[in-house]
Amino acid sequence: MLHEIVNKSQWLLSLKFVAYPPVIAMWPRYSVPRSQRRHWTAETAVVAYFIPLPEPLDVPHLYEVPITEVLDPRDESPSVFLEKRQGVESVFRMKVRFHQSEHTVSSPAVTAVMDALGGKDNVNAPFLDRPRSITVAEVSGPMALADEDGLTMGFDSALEVLRTFQRSHHMVTTRPLSLVVRKSLPPVLPVMISGGEIFAKPEMSLFLVNQDEQHASRVRGPELPWEKLRGLTLAFNDYSPNLFSAFSDMRREGRLAYARGENLSAIILAGAAAEALLVEIMLLMMWEEDLDCTSVAKILDTKDTVTKKVTSQFAGRLGGQWNTRQPGPIRDWRVNLADLRNSAVHAGHFPDDRMIQGAFESLEALERYIGDRLVANMRKYSATTKIFLGDDGLARRGQILKFQEMVRQDNLYPPPAPGQYFRRWKQEVARIRAGRHVGCEENLELILVSYPNGLHRWFVQDSTNGLAAEVPPPVLNENLALTVSKLMSQVPSKPVSALIHGHRVTAGAVLRWQCIGELNPAHPYRRWEVCLIPPPARSAESSES
Repeated sequence: MLHEIVNKSQWLLSLKFVAYPPVIAMWPRYSVPRSQRRHWTAETAVVAYFIPLPEPLDVPHLYEVPITEVLDPRDESPSVFLEKRQGVESVFRMKVRFHQSEHTVSSPAVTAVMDALGGKDNVNAPFLDRPRSITVAEVSGPMALADEDGLTMGFDSALEVLRTFQRSHHMVTTRPLSLVVRKSLPPVLPVMISGGEIFAKPEMSLFLVNQDEQHASRVRGPELPWEKLRGLTLAFNDYSPNLFSAFSDMRREGRLAYARGENLSAIILAGAAAEALLVEIMLLMMWEEDLDCTSVAKILDTKDTVTKKVTSQFAGRLGGQWNTRQPGPIRDWRVNLADLRNSAVHAGHFPDDRMIQGAFESLEALERYIGDRLVANMRKYSATTKIFLGDDGLARRGQILKFQEMVRQDNLYPPPAPGQYFRRWKQEVARIRAGRHVGCEENLELILVSYPNGLHRWFVQDSTNGLAAEVPPPVLNENLALTVSKLMSQVPSKPVSALIHGHRVTAGAVLRWQCIGELNPAHPYRRWEVCLIPPPARSAESSES
């Protein structure tokens, strides 16, 4: 099967990528010399991996997804730089094409049973041969290094991309999927490599994946309708890594554990998934309220259980019934999930299938109830409602048109990349909780921020810890000073930052460290836009008057 797919893709590999001309991309926020930028050109060597997935995906045969990422100026991988969308710069890294293959296999277990009965060949047992579906992902992209290490790095990146897509698939369909890992793959897989010359014929090689072959396949479900495919693509591109990845991962693993008969693991994971969902929704609402990160850190640091946090933080914000003793989805969550999980963890109680089914039903009811309460408060929590429910969830409740009209009238549009903003906000809360209040000198980078009113400010930043501090203008070498002076002569329409390479940065005197998002416009993290433009200094004449 793989051999057939590889043969069909040989001529495509020589055409899909060499057709892209060299791209000249503008990089206004970062002072990186053009010669140092890595572009994916027609001469770049291209590799295509053919990776069979553990379970089939519900996507059409030859369905393609381009892999785009928000621009990280420190990533020097070959890329195609895309045009800005709503102020966000993106790059095109790879492409995934899904091949669907049907085949027939015999059940080894049933065959063994028949052998135990005497190996009766004349037994009419059509159930021994069953159709199976296998989805093969063809992941194509440029090689950062044209050697064996580059091949391994590219394969690991391809697996990470596929795992992200599988998570998105689960979020859209709720169908449990095993994340693809090296251990689940055959020991050897074919790869197609183009030497980097235009119209060069690709060559097939064998890539050693692992030493142990483990393969599983299941019947592929009905192909997703186009609206579901659209939702899958949006979930993959807009929220990768997904906002609710902790909840989604534990729910997925819990369902897989139940499918394998591991009920103890299933209830623990289902209970943890519910807690992760509640905590994430609580944080999203606090982010939308623009609640101070220090206050949020104090709330999270309290010793209250999730149950107490739910009753204290949700009822006042969303209204409705949040009493864990009154009949309803909140009580069902406590009894069928929280209490059952605690019994499993602390007392080793092993739930039966009926209990597991009730637990997942209660988890689904909790999701629906949270969605219903958000819709009832969507004017107050428009971004949270949109992120959690999406257009499909709003449409199922008959609220999509009302929501869209409300957003237009009240100008409640979310930020251009809400998932990215929220993750940065959570990182700031985590930094405060961890007590990291001073930047690490080995992580420091020098940045220049230019403002529309003609001002310029110098800062050092520690991106790892999310901190920045203002510093006096540095003494630069002649060439770098000339480049910076040209940069400062351009007045931007909004605050922009430039990362200055080639200058040794030291912390120096005691600095006033702040959240990086409060100083660097390239690191927005708040739900609502904040003005970062400093006021101009008052002149002596205005001071005297």
